[in-house]
Amino acid sequence: MLLERIISLANKKNELLFLAMVRSLRETGCNLPVWVIPYDNNLFELPENCTWWIMPEIINWVDKNKLWPAYKKVQCFTVENYQFVDSDVIFLKDPALVLKTFNGFISSCTHWNNPQHTYTAETLEFFKKKSTTWQKLVFNSGQWACDKKLYDTEELIYFCENFYTDTLFRKTNLYKDQAAINLLVNYKNVPITNLTLPPVNMESTWAGDYLSNYSFDRFEANDKPYLIHWAGISIEDDKYINNYFFKFLSGEEKLQFSLLKPRRKSSADLLKEKLRETYNLIKIF
Repeated sequence: MLLERIISLANKKNELLFLAMVRSLRETGCNLPVWVIPYDNNLFELPENCTWWIMPEIINWVDKNKLWPAYKKVQCFTVENYQFVDSDVIFLKDPALVLKTFNGFISSCTHWNNPQHTYTAETLEFFKKKSTTWQKLVFNSGQWACDKKLYDTEELIYFCENFYTDTLFRKTNLYKDQAAINLLVNYKNVPITNLTLPPVNMESTWAGDYLSNYSFDRFEANDKPYLIHWAGISIEDDKYINNYFFKFLSGEEKLQFSLLKPRRKSSADLLKEKLRETYNLIKIF
């Protein structure tokens, strides 16, 4: 794969995540342009060599139909030679060098051992018909790479509105966009390579696999994955794997990031809420 661009999804709320991601990318020596899909209209000033990538046909279609905002990342399927990452990613190695010997669609997550949330009742039947080892074909929709254009814009919208609509077009099934993204890729029969499976056997890219203080540092540099994706794992402190995120923020930005995190409820707060709920139930009856 001749990587030509990095694509991400962001808004003002996750600006610090995005900045850390871009800084980590540059530290690897990768100076490729970063195209940023707006999650919503809350934009911010982007770093050098980053630009907002707005396709009105896709953006307006998602907004008009009140689909999950992250679904806008289907824009990626209209271009080629890219690495997509959500903003909660840190690069450890230059993706252009890591991916240069691979073709087709490249994933590097371990959803094959936990495929929940990558399908719906509607699409599970599709995957089972496709392969008895369908689990190796599913992936996390927060990071992947592809050297092929999979859809024209009109084809993509038409397909979503007319096929597998429970998964592709109904708001309730687009939570985190994952099942829809997995179907759209697999429907095109593009070759899928997961770098965490043989013959590559890359170590996991999910931060959730490295929550103890020894679990990541035990690997030699060559054995470590080329990125770390938090994917639902909260970045609340500077312990263990989270160090790889916080090292890309200044002291002031670390403070700002901590203030943005919702305050964890104390046991007293939870007890008050429970008592309040009980009181309201008594009032009803």
